[in-house]
Amino acid sequence: MTCASSDCNMTKTDSNIRVVLIIISFVMAYIMQSWMMLMMGLMTLYTVFANKCFIYRLLGINEGLREENNFLSSLPENNPEPVFVIDEDASILFKNIPAINLFPNTMTFDFLSDKIELQEILNENKLIKIKHTFENKETYQFSLKGVKDINKIMAYGTNITESIKANEEIINIQKDVVYAMGAIGETRSKETGNHVKRVAEYSKILALKYGLDEAQADLLKLASPMHDIGKVGIKDEILNKPGKLTDKEFIVMKTHSTLGYNMLKNSDKPILKAAAIVAHQHHEKWDGSGYPKKLKGEEIHIFGRITAVADVFDALGSDRVYKEAWPLEKIFNLFKEERGKHFDPQLIDLFFDNFEEIDEIRLKYQDKSKK
Repeated sequence: MTCASSDCNMTKTDSNIRVVLIIISFVMAYIMQSWMMLMMGLMTLYTVFANKCFIYRLLGINEGLREENNFLSSLPENNPEPVFVIDEDASILFKNIPAINLFPNTMTFDFLSDKIELQEILNENKLIKIKHTFENKETYQFSLKGVKDINKIMAYGTNITESIKANEEIINIQKDVVYAMGAIGETRSKETGNHVKRVAEYSKILALKYGLDEAQADLLKLASPMHDIGKVGIKDEILNKPGKLTDKEFIVMKTHSTLGYNMLKNSDKPILKAAAIVAHQHHEKWDGSGYPKKLKGEEIHIFGRITAVADVFDALGSDRVYKEAWPLEKIFNLFKEERGKHFDPQLIDLFFDNFEEIDEIRLKYQDKSKK
């Protein structure tokens, strides 16, 4: 029997022990004809049935256990999501029914130990959320909150497997849309879809070598195919002119960076926000002589600086309506000349230091006419 009253601190084991003591007290009182033993048995019997633990409260015994039992008794045992109480060593002290059903053999939250400091949660009484994928491929998000009254940690689990799948599907759709829009921009200027593939791959290599983390490098890889999306707003007679543009025509051509930016700038999606930066700044130059804003040096976003190197390298090495592909040696000479002028000097150094990787991409995604 477990006490439910706020004045009681008995556990089920405690109650059982008291029942045994009652029996022993009554037997000893009968054998020894002792009124004292009889009174002890009656007092213990009273505490069991009346749920009044006045002896424990009088002596201040086990107050912590009383607090803990009161707290545990209020937990939602039939909550549809798993609920745990864990100690600072990650051992599980309590599971509600869903937790027992879902994790019958889980005795500790050992997967948390490498990721968070449980003692920190207890001390600061703060909420921390952490995701974990189990062997059955189910992913749960656990919300952990320190409860100072009992010096334990509450953990509420939520199955987010389907949410993750749905989010991944949305991201994949965004990727497809971004890539398709980038390819549309290239098709308008009679360039191949392989151009945007190569620029994307070159950009990721340079981003990682520059020191961006994997997430940022992947974001740039996804966004860079949109660098020329503004070309959809340029007339064909300018966009596909087989020869050098006049000054007036070049002014019109340069508007593609602003057109692309205006198409994308209002989106709150990370991929499209990054694509807006790339579209706007990939023609800016390190020395401030680029367009449309004449940004200089690190005023140019790193995404714009990287895409500039990747785009120019691929454009010069590819056949276009107005020129034939340049040989690598000629491109290398230009890059050396434009280091610190057109291009970020650090990125040009990284380009040459890692050209073997870049060349693998160039050969892998060659245009069909080149094979």
